[in-house]
Amino acid sequence: MSNGMQIANGLTVYRKVLLWACVACIVASVGCRRAKIETTVGMDSPEQTWIRVLLFGNLRRCTVTSINGFVVEDQQNGVLAEFDTDKPLGVFLLGERILIGEHTFGHNITIKPRQPYVFKIDREAFRGNLQFLLREDGNGLDVINHVPMESYLLGVVGAEMHSYWEPEALKAQAVAARTYSLFIKNRFGQHRNWDLSRTQSSQVYNGIKAETATVERAVKDTAGEVLVCPYPDGQELIFPTYYSSSCGGHTENADEVFGDTVGPLCGVECPYCQDIARQSDFNWKPITFTAAQVSEKLMERYDSLKKLDTIVDVNVIRTGYLDRITRVQLIGKNGGKDWLRGEDFRLSLDSSGRKLKSTLFQMKKNDQTFEFTNGHGFGHGVGLCQCGAQGIARDGADYRTILQYYYPGSKLVTIETEKP
Repeated sequence: MSNGMQIANGLTVYRKVLLWACVACIVASVGCRRAKIETTVGMDSPEQTWIRVLLFGNLRRCTVTSINGFVVEDQQNGVLAEFDTDKPLGVFLLGERILIGEHTFGHNITIKPRQPYVFKIDREAFRGNLQFLLREDGNGLDVINHVPMESYLLGVVGAEMHSYWEPEALKAQAVAARTYSLFIKNRFGQHRNWDLSRTQSSQVYNGIKAETATVERAVKDTAGEVLVCPYPDGQELIFPTYYSSSCGGHTENADEVFGDTVGPLCGVECPYCQDIARQSDFNWKPITFTAAQVSEKLMERYDSLKKLDTIVDVNVIRTGYLDRITRVQLIGKNGGKDWLRGEDFRLSLDSSGRKLKSTLFQMKKNDQTFEFTNGHGFGHGVGLCQCGAQGIARDGADYRTILQYYYPGSKLVTIETEKP
């Protein structure tokens, strides 16, 4: 091969490599969440309007990092300390005091990162402030993220729903999550040091890693929007806008599952989720527990059931739509009886909710086992069906239509908030 041909071939290879490198850069730039972390919205709003999220309970040590350093406020002693490093600093519980770096503080401190008001605890990044508070038993720290509502939702919507789903479905999720947050904050927040947890027991919150451009747009386009409904006293108030992954074909009345008698939380037919949900979630595999496991798990969760000695049988005594099990009777070895809501029964046997995925199942008692078959849907089935919302959005409906479908009789209103 001549030198000229070698050079020509070399240039061709170089151009191809360069082309693929450019393509890779474009794909990366399109797919990445953010090249730069933008400042946290709402930091100048009144803190009583923020959401307090329990990130960790009973923590004894961790590391904390912030891009531009942070300030520590010692709520117990009134001490203020500044840390100007962007390097991880260890946080340790020593008796009833908290050690950060070489500084010792009291048992209640707040870390306030400088702009863009983002911190990392270990390897997870969140917006807002970070509180370390000694638990009442003195054995560990509750770690609580104080974050403005709209910035909080950036870490919720993409954790609760796929960020590549239809924009209108994401908007419906944003409104439902915002309303639910405010309701739970108002109902429970005044009696504890936090409003919501970061898990599915409240709603999933993953902080910065859940943020995408589509999620940001959904939150921004619905900023401050919540759902209200009329209560018996005539007031229009927010209500618990429950939602779950897939309802299995029909959502359930909230009073059958949670005891909430709110108009918009009635069951509605949902033919939309079957084509969206994973088949392993919509039609899930049979699950078997031994009779001993059932008894042990129920009594472990509810001390009051120990009066039954050993639970030897379970009878379905009430069902909802599509024969969803809403109440079961428990029969003890000593002849005693008690009952549980179907959802409480399910989560007692499988606290993760990922095996016994819903209460839409058939239960059969064999000799020494309980078999759960013909299972459908994923979650409690009340309120918004997330897969159903995606199906309706694919058909061209906007988020207002989706919300009205799953929360019939509700009204969309706007409250004062900071736009992201």
